[in-house]
Amino acid sequence: MAVAVEVQEAQAARVVQPRATVIVLGYHGWHYVEPCLESLLDQDMALDSYEILYVDNKSLDASAPRVRERFPQVRVLELDRNYGYAEGNNRGFAAARGEYVVFLNEDTVVHHSWLTELIAAVSASPDIAAAHANIIQPWYPEFEGIGERSFSQTAYTSEVNRLGYVQYEKLPEDAGVVDTLFLHGVCIILRHDVGKELQYVFDSDFFAYAEDLDLGLRVRALGYRSVVASRAIVYHKHTLQTSANWLTVVKTVRIIRNRYLAFFKVMAGWEFVVMAAVLTLGAPFNSSEFGLGRLRQVVYGLALVPATLAALVTTLFHLPRYMEKRRWIRDHAKQPGAWCLRALWRRRSGPKTERPSRDG
Repeated sequence: MAVAVEVQEAQAARVVQPRATVIVLGYHGWHYVEPCLESLLDQDMALDSYEILYVDNKSLDASAPRVRERFPQVRVLELDRNYGYAEGNNRGFAAARGEYVVFLNEDTVVHHSWLTELIAAVSASPDIAAAHANIIQPWYPEFEGIGERSFSQTAYTSEVNRLGYVQYEKLPEDAGVVDTLFLHGVCIILRHDVGKELQYVFDSDFFAYAEDLDLGLRVRALGYRSVVASRAIVYHKHTLQTSANWLTVVKTVRIIRNRYLAFFKVMAGWEFVVMAAVLTLGAPFNSSEFGLGRLRQVVYGLALVPATLAALVTTLFHLPRYMEKRRWIRDHAKQPGAWCLRALWRRRSGPKTERPSRDG
């Protein structure tokens, strides 16, 4: 009799477990959160087959009570302070019940088949552990379809390039399945079991920025694949911060520092020395990736030189605190030798990608 009860309980647990948990991390962003949640509730999947979890990083604009009042279908997790992108999402992951966990920025809206396509991409093969969506940025011509949340026939991806920074790319129409080292933090889907295997999803010591690069590299180190979910359409209301103030400087230095640390955690010693030199030389070229005019690209590229040097110094200072994490990753890595450097420098086996068109 006891066995029968246990079987019934197990069956009941399987019934109530959602296929996916969508985590939206919010911070002072109610004007973003409302349209984002509206689009999440307008999916071509039954509402009882997935759950939406709004995680609030101690917003001061009453986002959490507003979500409870406006969207009773959404679970709300209020945090006691701002834990940043990394730990805020980790706490959401700890509360997630889905077989797949999706991390979605609050400043987005999604197409009505977005979640179906995300799940299809990551469940296509048992060696695929994660994917990022087809993210439509404001400088792409397709962004004009945001009002109708249109389906885009054009597929975009973001990939870490040979110089170590993220490059936005337009995929050919016949690209098929495209593997990626980078997982774009605007929208990531991750198998729940792999998230647990990683020990942590995002590195809380990063607080914010480049934690998505770190996640992508660690997923690959464990021997799994990450791919582009090219039919999962996300419109991202990205705002590029270019004002010359102290907060912008701190943010820029942290982004570059976290890139160094992400590579340090997965690379052999000599491999990281090579990569650190490449990152230092290549970081100023990152100014070409955000739709800026030629003159502004040059100006911001020059401004990135001292920021990169400051990031390198702070990286060297922080290396000891990351030694234990690096040791665990290296001990559990399924990839042989200098796999990361080879992956960055070898050409894709699939079709070539194009650079997205930009104005200016």
